[in-house]
Amino acid sequence: MKLFLKHIDKPLFLLILITTIGAFLRFYKLDWGNGIFTHPDEYHIIASVNQLFFPNQMHPHFFSYGTFTIYLIYLIKQILLYLGYHIQDINIFLIGRFCSAIFSTLTIIIIYKISRFFMNQRFSLVSSLLAALTPGLIQQAHFTTPESNLIFFMLGTILFIMYFLEYKKLYFIFTSSIFLGFSLGVKISSIVLLAPLTLSILIYSFQHKLKPNYANIIQKKRAIIYSEIIQKSIIILRILIIIISKFIALIIGNICIILITFAIIAPFVFIDFQGFINNLQYEGGLAIDSIPVFYTRQFIHTLPIIFQLNKIFPYALGFPLLFLGIEGLFLSLVRINDKRYLILIISFISIFIPNVFLFTKWTRFISPIFPFFSIFSCLFIEFIFRKNKKISILLLIILITTTIIWSYAFFSIYLRPDVRIVASSWLEKNLPNNSTIMIEGGNMIDIPLSGNFNRSSYDFYNFDYDKLTRMNIYKGLENSDYFIVQSRRVFLNHQRSRVYFPKTAHFYDLLFSKKLGFEEIKEFNSYPMLSFNNFKIEFPDENAEETWSVFDHPVIRIFKKINHIQKEGFAKKFNE
Repeated sequence: MKLFLKHIDKPLFLLILITTIGAFLRFYKLDWGNGIFTHPDEYHIIASVNQLFFPNQMHPHFFSYGTFTIYLIYLIKQILLYLGYHIQDINIFLIGRFCSAIFSTLTIIIIYKISRFFMNQRFSLVSSLLAALTPGLIQQAHFTTPESNLIFFMLGTILFIMYFLEYKKLYFIFTSSIFLGFSLGVKISSIVLLAPLTLSILIYSFQHKLKPNYANIIQKKRAIIYSEIIQKSIIILRILIIIISKFIALIIGNICIILITFAIIAPFVFIDFQGFINNLQYEGGLAIDSIPVFYTRQFIHTLPIIFQLNKIFPYALGFPLLFLGIEGLFLSLVRINDKRYLILIISFISIFIPNVFLFTKWTRFISPIFPFFSIFSCLFIEFIFRKNKKISILLLIILITTTIIWSYAFFSIYLRPDVRIVASSWLEKNLPNNSTIMIEGGNMIDIPLSGNFNRSSYDFYNFDYDKLTRMNIYKGLENSDYFIVQSRRVFLNHQRSRVYFPKTAHFYDLLFSKKLGFEEIKEFNSYPMLSFNNFKIEFPDENAEETWSVFDHPVIRIFKKINHIQKEGFAKKFNE
């Protein structure tokens, strides 16, 4: 054993260990929900996969996400069928989540490789460990959505740009372009990485063989009698021509590689270009709020950056990683005279700025910058290490310890039964048979009710706009014994924006104050939690950006009728 430890490559061993830890956190409980898949995007992707049939029908008819994820899931499905699995035994949702977990795990290695351009092995390993433990990345790996795949290819693009500038080998920038082509095939928004790629080619064009060419030009010009100003002007002009020619040639070459890769990955973008453009316009309209929809109401009157700092980063990263990451970001800004830092900052800004200023500020949109905080925080601690080793070690211990604690607290939601299953089981055991249950509907899957109940689902998103919708809800309240609020998604967004949705906000004010004749009798939650024996501490996160909680650990509230009110009584409360 001692001989083995003596000859083992310790950094490699630690990287494998860290990657294994990250893999466990990503692969464990991929079947969360016990067969109830509540993420709407998962259904869109799986519906697209199910309509594919090689070779006659390969059009995904879905451009909101790139086709890489769709085709990859379909390919794995076909391989399983070829290996003898029956179609009824194949869960396509789990295949998609498996792919997300794979790419999220590989991202840990990419983070280590990028970190090595800025710091030694020890701090690079810490950077990869922080990425392995980042809750936001762990959560994305548990969804059949493209974000984990996207993060891998985006960071791969940046990694090979770094290799290109370091070793000045063209095959690195060509590889980076292939990664960017794949990234576009995952999600078209990754086109922002053209900025660091173009910048790297520009830097290379100015540096590569510039001095030898300059010397040759001077030597040739010695034999020609010109004034000093004219001679220098000609030299500079020829150098600029060489630089510009090299730059243009490389840009054209890399764009061709990107487009060819993209065309292979997403051929129907070109075959059905008009359909792609129409979808792009629709998604762009959602992003900037020119096309208002009910499921973006949480973003009304939210401030860019402030929203992310308040509603996303503390939950997806944890406060210490967020704080030290910001410190490392500022430190990197003062070092941008170094081309490595320049590329890192431009890459971060290229991803951060377009997403942070969108109207729609979902967690998944900003998730590609999560790994940067691992790098930035370690950069800052390494900087402190050079000034004061004791303080840096203390910061490192605090950062790693708190990240482990917050990561475990978040991961605990996958260690417990799904909260919807728990709520459903309680309802089945505690509610009388034939009870009539009223449920909020709209944009998510209703909790399963396996008992002998009469269930009715109502759309509350049109409560303010449609009198008929309100009348139907009043009648539902009159006839219902119980009312289930499935998550914070409806009431919190409308109460916050009561100027726009006064009737909906008023409805929930009355509900929570028992003035609708219903009283809350039970609440089910699955907050991030630390527990040991009798010790338990919860971290309520219901006020985070809603998709952080509503898909995998919503808060469910059960209300029981305590006072019978007829529908006319409800109408009177709303001045109908």
